[in-house]
Amino acid sequence: MATIADLRQLVSETHTEPAEAMTRELLAEGLDPFAILEQGVMTGLNDVGNRFAAKKAIVLDLVRAGVTAKACIPLIEAVLPRGESKKTEKKIVLGTMLSQHNIGKNLVGTLLSIGGFEVVDVGEKNSPWDFYETAESSGADMIAVSVVFAPAMEKFTELVDLLKEMKVREKYRIIVGGAVTSEKWAASEEADGWGSQAKDAVDLARDLLRVE
Repeated sequence: MATIADLRQLVSETHTEPAEAMTRELLAEGLDPFAILEQGVMTGLNDVGNRFAAKKAIVLDLVRAGVTAKACIPLIEAVLPRGESKKTEKKIVLGTMLSQHNIGKNLVGTLLSIGGFEVVDVGEKNSPWDFYETAESSGADMIAVSVVFAPAMEKFTELVDLLKEMKVREKYRIIVGGAVTSEKWAASEEADGWGSQAKDAVDLARDLLRVE
């Protein structure tokens, strides 16, 4: 019988069609879709990223892993529980800092939307100013930033400094996540919250924005 660990290995080895088929099988068996997503697909994707960071994988491996993950994720999203949370009036600006990687960010956006939040997705390759400008123009309550490589960490620092400079830091709750981040780092950068998994963003948003 297939296991989530088997799916992780298939994603890690970038076997797209077998990973897609196994995702269907695991869902049909009634396994927790969040576990399939986080422990299977996302962890497998992170395995490739870690190998790349250790110079044991090449850019093509990252591309193939992304293709594999994108084949599995829609199947999982289709069965995620909806309607559990009533629609809130809280608005969240979401985007990736600098990088064009968007898989994790897109998952966060999906889960926040399911959770009843209005998501303003600014996409990828954003600067600190992009987040600030969008938050101001949209009337957002929160800024959620995906940081997936080291140069973006410095830009996150710039974002916090920019909000202070513009005297709007207190207007926005700021949460951050991504492969290179940690809870300790996020706290040192004065983020209001940090998540290790995509689903953490929903709990953080509900807590920080005081949504029942």
